[in-house]
Amino acid sequence: MELRIPYSFPSCLATLNHQRNATALTRKHTKRGKQCLSVLPSFVIVSAKFDETQVNQRRSANYHPSIWDQKLIESFTTPYSYEIHATRLEGLKQDVKTLLTSTKDKSVLLRLIDSMQRLGVSYHFEQEIEEVLKFQRPDVTSDLYTAALHFRILRERGFPVSSDVFDRFRSRDGRFIDSLSRDVEGLLSLYEASHLRMHGENILEEARDFSIKNLNLLMEKLDSNSAKKVKQSLEIPLFWRMPRVEARNFIDVYQKDNTKNLTLLELAKLDYNLVQSVYQQELKELERWWRDLGFKDKLTFSRDRLMENYMWAVGIIFEPQFSKCRIGLTKFVCILTAIDDMYDVYGLLDELECFTDAVKRWEMKAMEDLPIYMKICYVAILNFANEMAGDVIKDHGLNILTYLIEEVS
Repeated sequence: MELRIPYSFPSCLATLNHQRNATALTRKHTKRGKQCLSVLPSFVIVSAKFDETQVNQRRSANYHPSIWDQKLIESFTTPYSYEIHATRLEGLKQDVKTLLTSTKDKSVLLRLIDSMQRLGVSYHFEQEIEEVLKFQRPDVTSDLYTAALHFRILRERGFPVSSDVFDRFRSRDGRFIDSLSRDVEGLLSLYEASHLRMHGENILEEARDFSIKNLNLLMEKLDSNSAKKVKQSLEIPLFWRMPRVEARNFIDVYQKDNTKNLTLLELAKLDYNLVQSVYQQELKELERWWRDLGFKDKLTFSRDRLMENYMWAVGIIFEPQFSKCRIGLTKFVCILTAIDDMYDVYGLLDELECFTDAVKRWEMKAMEDLPIYMKICYVAILNFANEMAGDVIKDHGLNILTYLIEEVS
């Protein structure tokens, strides 16, 4: 199967900041819409022009323009869609599910789960993976590669597992056994596992230092493919990588693996292209929203970073079913980026104090004394909060507006 990638997205890393869940009162679905929607005032975007004299007196950060213009984003096309490829997708998923549940050898099973995760398809099999891992216990006879891989997978998925499993790979003086320094696969697995250490786990800090030292020493003795793999891991360990970028890269790696499963490989390629089609549609929708919002033309001091903000959202939650979440996150960060530039670069102190007070008040009257450019930002943030709250009421029957206001202000 051809792996279609219309454009190569920049590789970026995302720090996942989990915000607290708000608890809201629920009502019967038949009534909640009319009752709850009444608390969401309707705002109209302000259309205004700048005082050019005032603009010329302001500071500018001279941000470089975005390379992702309207024509480029609108040109994204793909022959893949869930409507056309649904039958094949479900067939491949069923075959891989059977493979997962029927594999008994522990080492083979762990390699399979690791490959599924790195290929970006494990989200289809979360329940099955959780079930098979429940019955997996550390094996005192396993080699370094398997022990470290088992530890990493369990830690990644929140299973309780102690770093003491690595004690048997150390000598009496507390150092890792010298013979391990020649085991490239084991060292790389240990290195990746060390990045899931918790505070006070000194053995994993030692494991990281030991693996880095010896992998660097072995680098020049490796073949080109192995050396490339080690170099990439030393630069960016698995735990730091963006899942969809890793999926794209690992498809090429897995394709050259002599132990690859062809069904899993086909599923990975098909899934990647289908998810990519979702991203393309989301970007087109966001580009239209961004253009209609008018920040690019009206707030020329701020950064035009729609694509970068969208990639940040993809880094946080990539699964196709969470489209609304990605779109909402992107909109929010785009607006906050402009407000951040307003505070850091463009705004005057007295103006910023007025804007801060207006956000705390959270009402249309509060923006009467704001300059035009701040009114545009203020109305945008109010409109966004009400739009998001309205969507949540329709989809889940929860009124989250109070919590949104609390978080923003």
